[in-house]
Amino acid sequence: MESTGKMGSTFSRRSFVSGAAVAAVGAVAGARALADEPAKSADQKAASKTKEAAATDAGAEAAKGASATIGVDDSYVIRLENGLPKWGFEIAPDPIADSDISETVEDDVIVVGAGMAGICTAAACAERGGSVTLFSASSAPISRGGSNFSAYNKVIEEYGIERLDPVPFFYREERAASFTIDQQMWMRGYNNSEEAMDWVIDIVRDAGVEVFLERDNINDGGPNYAIGFGAVGQDEASASTGQQNAVVAMADYAEAQGATLVYDTVARQLVRDEASGRVSAVIAQRSDGSYVKYVGRSAVVLATGDFSSNKEMLAKYCPQVLPVMGLEQEAEPDYNRGFALTGLYPGDGQRMGLWVGAGWQHVSTAPMMQGAWGGSNEPLGFHQGLNVNMNTERYQREDVSAPYAANHLLSQPGHVAWGIWTANYAQQLIDNGHEWYFFGNRYEVPAATADEVIAKWDAGVEAGSYVKADTLEDLAQATGLDAEKLAAVVARYNELVAAGEDADFHKDPSYLIEIDTAGPFYAAQNYAMAMTVMGGLNTNCNCQVMDADDVVIPGLFNVGMMMGNMYANNYNFAIPGNSYGINCITYGYLLGHDLAAHAFDA
Repeated sequence: MESTGKMGSTFSRRSFVSGAAVAAVGAVAGARALADEPAKSADQKAASKTKEAAATDAGAEAAKGASATIGVDDSYVIRLENGLPKWGFEIAPDPIADSDISETVEDDVIVVGAGMAGICTAAACAERGGSVTLFSASSAPISRGGSNFSAYNKVIEEYGIERLDPVPFFYREERAASFTIDQQMWMRGYNNSEEAMDWVIDIVRDAGVEVFLERDNINDGGPNYAIGFGAVGQDEASASTGQQNAVVAMADYAEAQGATLVYDTVARQLVRDEASGRVSAVIAQRSDGSYVKYVGRSAVVLATGDFSSNKEMLAKYCPQVLPVMGLEQEAEPDYNRGFALTGLYPGDGQRMGLWVGAGWQHVSTAPMMQGAWGGSNEPLGFHQGLNVNMNTERYQREDVSAPYAANHLLSQPGHVAWGIWTANYAQQLIDNGHEWYFFGNRYEVPAATADEVIAKWDAGVEAGSYVKADTLEDLAQATGLDAEKLAAVVARYNELVAAGEDADFHKDPSYLIEIDTAGPFYAAQNYAMAMTVMGGLNTNCNCQVMDADDVVIPGLFNVGMMMGNMYANNYNFAIPGNSYGINCITYGYLLGHDLAAHAFDA
């Protein structure tokens, strides 16, 4: 490796782990605040009308063939160029001058981003003898969720569980994406996932991190073959917090194999040679404001995460989530943001790729919808009992996973609904074979008893998360629902329960559980959030970035959740941990080994 020096911040990874875990607390409450937008004042409305008039005039000019700005405010710019719209984020900034670059670092492979995808790529490359430098805008390795899927692995085998039949499982996923997704990408990932996951399991176990199988999620077809990680010396950890221990262990392994890792350095621009068309470098900015040019002799790999905190990009590529994400653009991105339910990163890699000619993926971007719901300890389930919207109407079959249910909430008044149940719900759901709904995080941990579940509900009432009332009238008053309509909805629902058939929405009858009219009644507000958005640049199954005509851009790769063409419509959690397990671990593993072997060198 050639370098004039190694710059970056000094930090304690272990202390950063604790901070990342704490950062997850309060995410749900914060989501509600972000989604609330103040009403426009009279002055603001007048200003909007002025902008609309200007846009009309600009549109007329554009129709004559001119370039024109059709909408301008503090955050967003939309232009018409040759009659087609062009957003501000698509317009490349002026190139950073060579005179402004204080240092040049050269290596065979440059990886941008220290999440699981970037770290796995660097580790896999280094262990096969590749020379690799990774730099990241974050201050340390960072995880952004949890659960890691593979087709099979040594942990699943240790539990004595049979292999998954991929045929019906993946057919359903391809169908859910309208068969627009890249099936080569899906199946290359699936077919190599066991080898890649065993690789990670061995590394993190050697570092003292516990690896366990997460509890089955039989809702929406399961089963759950997801791997979770625990904290060193700690028996319990949630999927979102335990992941951080794994990514730190992988970063330590990458460095032990010879990879160079640098932090607090933000990628700003890619460098593409006009003659060869090859992406040869990425220019980055350190925390002190100085610029450094990272030259990748073989490859530049982008692993910079999603674009869900960039409201302008959401407006173009995923506008359906804006009502629940809020419209105000944050002033500065938080590159140390871990698990969050209100958007993650600003799309640095996607924008840089577009500026050098990369195409956008051929499929619709897939938001990872989430929400708050009542009565469950299951992050993949919605309230499976009675749900009513703010018009006090039952509006859906409730036996679907949370992302689907949250997505449907976007079409409901105020994007919220209420789950309603009574104390008998817990035992009856268990008796009906759905004890998974109240599970702990780990496969071997028994599901909670009905009394334990009810105690959690009552604790939620005391904490203000749930509502409890002695009568339906009191419940209606507490929730803002219409008392007369609510009584009618409950009566109708109980008729369906008694008949043993959901004649209205055809929900699985095993989820039909009576609302005990003697009370007391519980309710929890369900509301939608988009935690992240999957996808980005046009990508093939070798992680190569392509232009709009599917022509490979030499030297440029991306990996992880930003890989285009992998997901469409909605990231539905029906394969829990598919993003971490396939996009990040498996494709990081495959790409790192390919780059070490110089598989793509011309």
